[in-house]
Amino acid sequence: MFAALLLISCSTSDSPVAPAPSAASSSHELLLKGLPIPSTTVTPLQRTKPLASPVSASAYIGPLGGIINLPAAGLTVVVPALALPSKQLITVTALAGSDVAYEFAPHGLKFPVPLVATQALGSTQVGAGLIDVRALFVGYFADATKDNVISELLSVGVSAGAAVFPIWHFSGYIVASGRE
Repeated sequence: MFAALLLISCSTSDSPVAPAPSAASSSHELLLKGLPIPSTTVTPLQRTKPLASPVSASAYIGPLGGIINLPAAGLTVVVPALALPSKQLITVTALAGSDVAYEFAPHGLKFPVPLVATQALGSTQVGAGLIDVRALFVGYFADATKDNVISELLSVGVSAGAAVFPIWHFSGYIVASGRE
């Protein structure tokens, strides 16, 4: 499973926000880091019951790792041991509305080992039988007012009714089911 998570991970180069790979990057490195793409509009996965307002959770997490849960949004983020060199306030916010989209803070924070995000799919179009789980992917967005415009494309694993994806840097991420 960990190898699969590495294959669908986000970029970890020096820039904190979805950088383009250097000319020296091999195709193998791109598979491990994610695929930077030209700005693309995607079809967001929708919640069956929209969030009336943003939902946030914060925790101080250090080198031993920890967990942040957003039960109202169906998201759990596991921060593994050694992902952070020192204690840090970590915040995850589910954006208001129907889109399954999140902002992570502090924005730009990078990790030497990926965090693992697990999105429950029961209260989404997947759970309602409207979307095939094989169509899901995750995209990085730079602007929360345009969460459906992504510049990095990631795969997503699905297990036991949940989408699982790694997070290598804090930014905005959206679970999507198609590209427009």
